[in-house]
Amino acid sequence: MINTKHLDPAFERRAMRLERNPGYRVLRAVPPAFSNMPDDGCPPDGKCVALIDLETSGLNPEKDKIIQLALMLVWVDEAGEVIGHFGPIAWFEDPGVPLDPRITMLTSIRSQDLTGKSIPDATVMGMLSRADLLVAHNSSFEIGWLERRYPELKGAAWGCSMRDIDWLMTGFDARAQQHLLAQHGWFAQAHLADVDVWSLFVLLTERRKGWGADERRTHMQRLLAGAQKTTTMVEAQGTPIAKKDLLKARGYRWYPAQRFWAKELDNVLIAHEQAWFYCKGLPAPTLRTITAHERHR
Repeated sequence: MINTKHLDPAFERRAMRLERNPGYRVLRAVPPAFSNMPDDGCPPDGKCVALIDLETSGLNPEKDKIIQLALMLVWVDEAGEVIGHFGPIAWFEDPGVPLDPRITMLTSIRSQDLTGKSIPDATVMGMLSRADLLVAHNSSFEIGWLERRYPELKGAAWGCSMRDIDWLMTGFDARAQQHLLAQHGWFAQAHLADVDVWSLFVLLTERRKGWGADERRTHMQRLLAGAQKTTTMVEAQGTPIAKKDLLKARGYRWYPAQRFWAKELDNVLIAHEQAWFYCKGLPAPTLRTITAHERHR
């Protein structure tokens, strides 16, 4: 559990007094990053999770560039409890073109900060290759960039801290990382990769009860449970276009590249969903098994 020893004791006493008043909510700065590894330097025995964040010069991985990459390795035991962590480590890279001023406004990264910088690909792959699970807060974004740069990562297992945790059932009303941090009483400087990775770690180590549950679990435990599930993608292939509103109302999402509507479901719900298709006069759906190796791609 991250504590508040990094904060001024006098101000902390005032903050604790203020937050007892229901008219106020107090946010505390995320503590400075630190590593926690065994004294002999050897990684702990357990599952290794790599937390990853990128800053980029734009949103298109085919033409834009990665300008910052940050990694943090976290080891967990069989119960999903953190038993060691290393990092975050971050690198800048020169995109070869001036940054859009909006990127600088968003990240505070300036073109002169990147001049002559490069990401050490061998070091990055050395760290990522030891991880059993790769995690980002919006993994579908990071996957596109990293698999393009590191083809060795194609097919790797990914978790997504935004989608693999049912934040609503855990008592939180949004999924944006900064909003979730604030709801846990923290704030951090967003949109720098190393800061985002560390604040994600802080968020994942928070322990809360879920809706209707007695057990207090960390969000890391919830993430791991969500990532390791096997589910089914229900694909409404060949469905008449006139039925799109029916599918949309049921929670199906349009996949433009594949040109069909689809929805991921727990396996226990598949028979019921097939019956719904039959009752609505729709063609039988195509079913595809989904694991951490396919889920966020």
